[in-house]
Order: sequence, then structure tokens, then C-alpha cells
Amino acid sequence: MADYYTLLTNAGIAYETACKAAGVPIKLSQISVGDGGGAVYNPAATATALKREVWRGPLNALFQDEKNPSWLLAEVTIPPEEGGWYVREAGLWTDTGILYAIVKYPESFKPVLATSGSGKEFYIRSIFETSNASLVTLLIDDTVVKATRAWVMGYLADELSKLDGKQSVRVATTANIVLSSAQQIDGVAVLSGQRVLVTAQTLAKDNGLYVAANGAWVRAADANASAKVTPGLTVMVEEGTANGDSLWHLVTNGPITLGTTALSFEMLAGRTGIQAGTYKSLTVDKYGRATAGANPETLAGFGIKDTYTKPEIEAMIAQASALPVGAVVAFPKTAVPAGFLEIDGSVQSIATYPDLFAYLGTTFNTGGEGAGNFRLPESRGEFLRGWDHGRGIDLGRAVGSWQKGTMAAADVTGAPDGRAVIGLGQDVATPLSAYGIDTINIADYPASIFVAGTLGVQATGPGYVGSARPRNLAVMWCIKAWNAPVNQGQVDVGELVKEVQKLKAAVPVGALVPFPLGTVPPGYLEADNSLFVDSVYPELAAYLDKKYNVAGDPVGSTRLPETRGEFLRGWDHGRGVDPGRAVGSWQKGSMVAVDTNIAAAQTIASNLADAAASRVRAGYDAGDTGLYAGVTLMGVNAQTTSALPGSAEVTYGITRPNNLAIMWCIKAWNAPVNQGTIDVAGLSAQVGGLEARPRGVGDGQTWQNVTASRVSGTVYTNTTGRPIQVQVAIQSGSVTATCGGVTLTTTGFHAAFVVPVGTTYSVTLSSPVNAVWSELRP
Repeated sequence: MADYYTLLTNAGIAYETACKAAGVPIKLSQISVGDGGGAVYNPAATATALKREVWRGPLNALFQDEKNPSWLLAEVTIPPEEGGWYVREAGLWTDTGILYAIVKYPESFKPVLATSGSGKEFYIRSIFETSNASLVTLLIDDTVVKATRAWVMGYLADELSKLDGKQSVRVATTANIVLSSAQQIDGVAVLSGQRVLVTAQTLAKDNGLYVAANGAWVRAADANASAKVTPGLTVMVEEGTANGDSLWHLVTNGPITLGTTALSFEMLAGRTGIQAGTYKSLTVDKYGRATAGANPETLAGFGIKDTYTKPEIEAMIAQASALPVGAVVAFPKTAVPAGFLEIDGSVQSIATYPDLFAYLGTTFNTGGEGAGNFRLPESRGEFLRGWDHGRGIDLGRAVGSWQKGTMAAADVTGAPDGRAVIGLGQDVATPLSAYGIDTINIADYPASIFVAGTLGVQATGPGYVGSARPRNLAVMWCIKAWNAPVNQGQVDVGELVKEVQKLKAAVPVGALVPFPLGTVPPGYLEADNSLFVDSVYPELAAYLDKKYNVAGDPVGSTRLPETRGEFLRGWDHGRGVDPGRAVGSWQKGSMVAVDTNIAAAQTIASNLADAAASRVRAGYDAGDTGLYAGVTLMGVNAQTTSALPGSAEVTYGITRPNNLAIMWCIKAWNAPVNQGTIDVAGLSAQVGGLEARPRGVGDGQTWQNVTASRVSGTVYTNTTGRPIQVQVAIQSGSVTATCGGVTLTTTGFHAAFVVPVGTTYSVTLSSPVNAVWSELRP
């Protein structure tokens, strides 16, 4: 037996047995010390008390040994004011006063300050074995238990080492290292005695907190046991190029057995390598740290998928466009707008213009276009005619097919020999250009031609033939080729952005568009040769570039082309059908003669004595004699030759094809604007519908406005701060409308005019009059 020991007494064993049988815990509450009666002795299990007890107090602690669970450790601290005796024995007492265990204690003197000259706290620790330590319970009176300073400091150090928050380390590793000797880590020279967070060992079980040494490294005191290395352990890293000033934590879940469990550390806060700055796109890790940044300029760069693809966008643009691919539009200048191609019979690449090929296909191919190409229709020098489509006026025609012109004959001898046409004198060289007749291809006509009873008219010589034409204005016909600014079939994002920013319409500024009513729609001006102020319609002014201006037009104004009463003819543009023409130039019509009093069997006869009525019946327009200088008219039936304008029996006129009267308007702006700026209210009104305020008026009545009365004949200035539109219609009487220096007087007036900001306007009514007008406010 050892020199010093602890025995369970027989009474204690009996008490323990009874507690086990009853299923109740063993309750220990006090410890006593004695001087052994003045000498050291060997206690026996039969003891029921100490030989001589000198002090008794409550137990401070009772706990199991870490290595041997059947061992119990009992602790007590005797305060400094107690003492003046030796301690040679001790006893553990139950709450019922039974001596549970007796201790043989090494002889020690417990001084007391009052009599011994010094004092000290006396700490006693006793170890005893029990068959079931889990049943033993310590009853402690917190009001009297005291702890030694050493115990407290040791206890605190031990407990603090178990906390998740650890003392900071100097550096954290970035790769596998040898856990020995001083070395360079993350740009820092690590010396012996410095703490290091090891995070990247090949064997992750070796990760953890270490203290560097000249020899083998050892784990840090606060992380050298399983109880001290717990999930969520955190530690700050002080220095390092990559990991300096960062906070790390252990993400391994428990239970953890140090040296066996793989330990995984991650940076919770700190540097990620991204430079300070402003970024449109960030990559963020699971801790909310920005680990990467970029400033993309494309949707793909942002990773946006909830949007339309290029083909989908093109399809929507094609469907939503007010002017679909394949539409034909006239332009009064040689500049081809974006999105269009001149209709010149040229060969184009399918890859470059896939949308247009999808519409045209190979309809106009003639052979020899080559693989991957298609041909455009030819419009140069041609008039466009509406497709018959079952009406019965122009039978047997296919859309896009060409048709020869109506032939006119000219007698160049000047003799009244029975041919009912124009006498051109002896000049054979210039009858076509002088008299408004186009050259024809004889192969397009039958070999024998009947002209007023005479056969065999030749292409040269005394008899000459040509193709009649109406008066016309040369324009460049273009075909809509694509629906977005593209190149080689790919969307040009830059150009598309420009288009969107400028609110471009599908119909470009400068395009001539026909309308079957006399009302000018928003965004257009009637092509009536009038002047407009450049600042009001800057885009149209830039396109026309003073092409139609004449001497005397004011500075800062642009004149529109004249289309009233005119046919539009495709610009020749080098084809040779109508040579010498400039885009926008006017051309006189082909002149024909009419004998108003000839036999019914002969051609071009009206049997009317009145020359004007004859022209109307025969379908001819009146001609300007000044355009046909030197032309004489040859009568038939022995009628004498006469000069223009002719006699009651022999007159003349200008040919025209079947036609429909429409109002040609020119695209003037691409959004409701005034002074070159977007009128937001106007744009809203155009989308949602204009607000009309009709007012019935008669002679002497007033024109009502939302702000003040408007009196017939009075001149007003638009001071509303935005453009207004006025529409006027009458059933009787007459109306004179004046706006910005332009005056219209009519007895059948139905028109709309825009009054820009600061512009004067008035409406004057005759007496009596039945009229209404509407003031349209964007």
C-alpha cells in the first residue's frame, strides 16, 4: 500500500450500497481535517470519525479523473485565518453525517497569521475510487466555497484555451510546409517562438495552430488538445502578403480528435486580391466578400439570360416595323438611307441581306447571279403601276412583271397625209426629247403598226415612233432591305443604340409616302413645294440640304419638293431609259394631238366641237404651250395645220396612265418634336391618342380654347409652351387659315396645320359659313 491513501469506510460502503439499491445519488457535502491525535497513523475502514478533528468545511470541488473515470478527486481550500495545527488526516462526509472516506495525509503545518507570523491558504486534494462514480454528487454551498489563486488562474487558462477565439498568429501558410525550423511564409520570415496558423498541409490532420521552433514545431498551448480545437475556432492573422490582417475560422464539424480528424480552415474576412474601386459586376464568396470585379459592357458580360436572342429581336423588329422588308419607297435625293437599297436590278449577297432574300427569293433572277446571290428588281426609269389582282383593268399581269409603254407615232414630214398625230417638221434627230416621247424598242411591238389608217411606220425616216409618258418627277425608288442597322447579317449594337436614342421610325426622314386622304398625319408634311424653318424640322432640313430651294428663299429655311398633280418616275441612275435626269427634276409629258371632228372609224376622235371637252373625254391633261415651242398641229380631213394651242377642231393634251389621286407627303421627323427637341407630351398623345376638342362655329361666333376665347379673323401667338394642331373642315362658305406666313383659302377646305411654339395663326370664316374645327393638343 502507498504511504498516503484514501479509504472508503465500512459505513461509507454501506451508504453507497443503500444509495445504489434505492437509485439515489451519493451526496458528499463536507471535508474535515485532523491532527491524528498528535502523530501520524494508518487509518482503518472501520473508522467512523477522525482521531482528532481540527477543522471542517464544505467541499470546493468533486470531479472525475480524465484518465481514470472510476477515480474521484475531492478538493478544499482552508482559508488563511484558520490554522495553528498540523494536518495528518482528512475525512469526506455525506449530507447525512456519515464518514464516507478517510484520508491519510502527509504531515503539514497550517499556520495562522495571528499567532504564527505568517498565513497561507491550505489546499487539499484527495483521490478515492468508487465502483460507480456517476452516482456521486457534490453538494456545495456557494456562499462558503473558496478557490485558490493558483486554482483560479489555472482554471481560467484551461477554460480560455477551450474557447473558439484564439490568440492571434503572426502568419498563415499558403501551401504545404515542413513543420520544423525557421522559414519564410507568405512573405514573412517566421522565427522561433512565433505562432503560425497552418492551413494547407497535404495531410489535413496536421493543420492547426503551431509555435515555430528551430527544431520540430509543437502545437500551441491553446490548441494542443481535442477539447481546445472545436468547430468554429477563430484566429486573426497579423501579417502576410496574401493573408495579412485577415480572420480565419475552422469549418470542420465535430467531433474532432486532434491529430486524426482532417482540419479545414477558411478565411472569414480579409483580403481577396480584388483592388479597391467601383465595379459593375462582382463575384462574392459565401462570406459576402468580393473576390473578383469587372466592368462589362455587354449583356453577356453581365451574364444576363432573361432577355431576347439576336434572332428573336430581329423577328420582333421585323414584325413591329411600320415598314416591312420588301416595301418600296421613293426618295427625292440620291442618298440611300440606312436599311434600304436602290432598286437597280443589281445582284446582292444572300448572306449580307438575308431578310430581303427571304422575301424576294429568286423572283427576279435572270441567271448568272452566282451561288449565294439574288437579283433586285429594276425600277430605274420606270413608273410603278398598281397590280390588277383580278380587277380586270390590266389583265394577265404578275406582280413585278415589266410592261411596255403605249406607243405614240410622230409624222416628221409636216404634211397632212392622214396620220392623226403631231407634225414635227423635217427634224428626225430630236423628236423624242422635244415632244415628250421616250425611245422604244421596236422588238417589243408587232411588225405592222396601224396608225390612222397607215401601215409600216419605221423607227427612223419620215415616220417615227416612241413611247408616251405622263408628266413626272424623278425619284429614286428604294427597297427596304433590313429592319435594324446591320452588317453582314449581324446586329451592329452601336448603330442600334443610336437609332433607339434618336427614336428613329421605320420610315426614314425624307421618304415620300402616299396617303389616300387630305389629312397630313403626325410626323409628315405635304410635299407641296412650301418652305419650312430648318430649326422646326432639323432632320428633314439636313436630308434635303436645300436641294429644292430657289433664289430668294430666306436663310434658315428649306423648300419641299413639289408633288401635287405629278406622277413619280424611277430615277434613271445610269440605266439609259431616261438619260440625263437628276433626282428630283421635273419632266414634261408626251404630247398627243386630238382631232375633234373626224370620222368615227379613225383613231383618237372625240366628235366634240369643244377642244377642252375633247381632252377630258380622251383622258388627256392640259399642256403648257411654252413647253412645246415650235410644235404645230396637223388636222385631218383637209384641215389646215395650226399652231398651239390649236383650234376648236384640232387641239392637244398630255398623256397619262390610269391613276388614283393621292396626297404625297414627306417624312419630316421621327418623333413628335418642336425646335429639334422631343415633345414628351406629344409622344404620349401619339401613343395614347390625341385629345380632340371639336367646336361648332358660325359667322361671328368665337373659337374656344382651354385658356381663352379665339375670335374669327384675329391673329394669335401660340404661347402654350408646346406645339398645337388645328384641323378645319367646312360644308359651306369659305375659310382662310393662316399659320407661320402660309395662307390657305378654300371653299372645300379640310386640313390640319401645326402651330409651333411662338408662331402666329388665325382662322377667318366667311358669312354665311357652316364649319367646324378641332384643336388637337398633344
